[in-house]
Amino acid sequence: MPITAPSEVRQPRWVPLLLLLATVAVGVGLGFALPPLARWLHGVLESTPLPSLGPVELLAGLPLVWSVPVLGGLGVVGGVLLALSTVGEALRLTVADDHLEHRTDDREGWVERADVGDVFRDGRYLVLLGPTGAPRERLDADTLRPDELRAAFEGHGWPWRDADPHERAYERWMDGRPGFSAAEHALLRRRLAERKDAAAVAEIDEALAAHGLAARVRDDRLQVRRVGVVPAKDARGAQG
Repeated sequence: MPITAPSEVRQPRWVPLLLLLATVAVGVGLGFALPPLARWLHGVLESTPLPSLGPVELLAGLPLVWSVPVLGGLGVVGGVLLALSTVGEALRLTVADDHLEHRTDDREGWVERADVGDVFRDGRYLVLLGPTGAPRERLDADTLRPDELRAAFEGHGWPWRDADPHERAYERWMDGRPGFSAAEHALLRRRLAERKDAAAVAEIDEALAAHGLAARVRDDRLQVRRVGVVPAKDARGAQG
């Protein structure tokens, strides 16, 4: 069987450009709006016993020929920094027949195709499960096009699913609920508390997998399942 050339999946190029233009527009808009607003506020303060603020006086005396280019220039600088940050933080994928490479500025990894049993989108995340159903990778793919992402995996024969095939196996976790050890409860407490820290979540998920658990957050509540539990109904989608 011929080997298909790897597929590259990136965020659309217009995303950082749009952020740059939006930030510049905000800066220019503030250049027009802030001096009149500062003059009005300066007038209000003068009619009260409150002291006038230095920045207000500075903006109030700033003509538009200065305020617009100055604040617009700050918008350009801020927009460039924001765009560069977005490019660096965005997930970049190389999908091949036998492996997956994933990269951001602060993390990169390699996943063998043989180590993956299911691939699907879970909200903003790309989730790869091992053959036993244990989480293998959970990657923030919010800036990637869903159709392009799916096509890349299906085109290389990866087991893409329309939804989590273990959806029905999850149940709500409550601290102290029977069925979990003290160590498992401690990890699950950390998993809920650190849910917004991607690096911490990855570390905790690895520890949970060692206990035979998989966890996720829905509506700020933690759900958990035992790895290897077969769901009542398979949610498998098309395969490439």
